[in-house]
Amino acid sequence: MPDDNSKTPYEFNSVQATNFMPLWGRATYSKRNPELLNDPVAVDLMNRIQNDLNLDYSLIEKTHKKRVEYFGLIFLARAQNMDNALKNYLSTYPECTVVNLGIGLETNFFRCDNHQLQWYDVDFPDVINFRKKYLPESDRYHYLAQSVLNFSWMDKIQFIREKGIFIIAGGLFMYFTKEEISNLISKMAKKFPAGELIFDHTAKNGVKIANKRTLKAGKTEMLFKSYCKNPKKDYEPIHPSIRVKDQYLYWKRTKINPQWVKTTKMMIKLSTLLKMAYFIHLKFEKK
Repeated sequence: MPDDNSKTPYEFNSVQATNFMPLWGRATYSKRNPELLNDPVAVDLMNRIQNDLNLDYSLIEKTHKKRVEYFGLIFLARAQNMDNALKNYLSTYPECTVVNLGIGLETNFFRCDNHQLQWYDVDFPDVINFRKKYLPESDRYHYLAQSVLNFSWMDKIQFIREKGIFIIAGGLFMYFTKEEISNLISKMAKKFPAGELIFDHTAKNGVKIANKRTLKAGKTEMLFKSYCKNPKKDYEPIHPSIRVKDQYLYWKRTKINPQWVKTTKMMIKLSTLLKMAYFIHLKFEKK
């Protein structure tokens, strides 16, 4: 274990920081809001990583100040909504394949496992190698160490059409260009008929605000590259089989806790009023 003066191999202004911050958000705020998300594996993982790498999560609080609760709850709401969509799918396809694109330090396998599914996490080799130190593979839980945009992962997973496939892309597509997103979704639609995909994306005004803050912080490598204008018009034309199964504003299905601070509740209202972010659930219709 490193001493108190050692440095973490990851800096919070790097792209890899997008792995640690969602983990911090889920671990911190699931403990305070267990009715929204129960994530004991995230709590344990955050503590173990913090001890091993001497990470200072107070930097997040110092950076976001009065908005820190809202910032943390963004990750909690994302996990809650995507878990709910997956669990609904599992009620019909309990032996399906689940693929999580850009897994980072997500722990949704441990929240959603029904002991029948096959699960694959896809991310860059450095991320997967880091995960393996804490969360090893099993006979139903697999890692693919490669870019999501290297489509060969689609040939490496188990896909049995009758059993179904559910694909998750949380906090990912805003870092891709519109062309990259279209190519990826088109390929998935062709490869996985009758499959489903859920992801979150940001509207143009949300991207503008987020990138303004990112530039102010000097984190140019974390700029958003695309936005969602109209889910039906944006995604259904990508491939004839694609249908928007569900779409809704980011905070629509998250119950607001009256104990949350005033700034948090104000930011949620503003996000909803300005339609700044969405959850989008696509279905690839059978041919």
